Amino acid sequence: MKTNALKGLCLGTALTLLMGISPLSVLAAEVDGVETVTETLDATNLYSPRLTQPTAGNAYFYANNAYYQGGYGLPNCTAYAFGRAYELLGTEPNLPMDDAGNWWADNLASGAYPTGQTPKLGAIICWNGSYSGHVAVVEAINGDQVTLSESAWSGPIFNSYTYTIGMEDATSVGGFQGYIYIGDFADANTETVAPTLENVRISEVDDHGFTVTATVSDADSGIKKVRVPVWTKADEQDDVIWYDATVEGDQVSCQVLYSEHNDEQGEYVVQVYAYDNAGNKTIAKTGTLINTVYPTITDADELISGSENTNSLPEI
Repeated sequence: MKTNALKGLCLGTALTLLMGISPLSVLAAEVDGVETVTETLDATNLYSPRLTQPTAGNAYFYANNAYYQGGYGLPNCTAYAFGRAYELLGTEPNLPMDDAGNWWADNLASGAYPTGQTPKLGAIICWNGSYSGHVAVVEAINGDQVTLSESAWSGPIFNSYTYTIGMEDATSVGGFQGYIYIGDFADANTETVAPTLENVRISEVDDHGFTVTATVSDADSGIKKVRVPVWTKADEQDDVIWYDATVEGDQVSCQVLYSEHNDEQGEYVVQVYAYDNAGNKTIAKTGTLINTVYPTITDADELISGSENTNSLPEI
């Protein structure tokens, strides 16, 4: 009786395969577990405002400063802005060697740095009012209050003051033109704790694709976005796609379709990038093996050893 049951099971399986109906049409297996990596802002790259006068030994403002070397050193707004940019970048800035009132047009012509009308840390604000214009450097932004550092020809070597966003044209010498963005800097007051990324799972695997889910949270600045790069190992990263995951509360979900990856079989590499609003991120790395190819059997008789009649099911 036990033998007949086994024969029946084997034949039943063989018939379903011959009919093109697989009892398990998709084979999926986890690859190498889940590895999580956190990347926080480097404290050494955080912006520290200059609110005091640079010393004569500061080479950015003096010995190595092109304006100082040319006889137009401090006090001078261009020499100061050039030196402050040098100090922030660590390398000589590609800023104009010209009167302050020409910096905006000169930079637009050269395309050295992007520009805009919104203050950012480290940006150089430009005016073309008065005889030769003026330039200064954005040191802090608190709400709608912006703090600048500057120098002035035939004036103080260093000065710092605050103005209200939107009042640029009425500030300093007037004739506000815009801001030159010499780089992207993070506020030193920004939190540096990466978001929490847990419970990364690959589920709902079927003939069309699978779903990636996770739990994410960030108590300080909040979650900004979650992205999910996916590719197959068949041909390196020729099919890599960066999916924008759906985030509802602390739940993350993302649907991956095989058709978007050339319907390739084998190992799928899956990563989850969670970004917070401060610029920190956490990365979870995982993957899965996918096989959606149906197995085939050409001779079902061989599965039922000892059966006298392969055209009918044995009794159980």
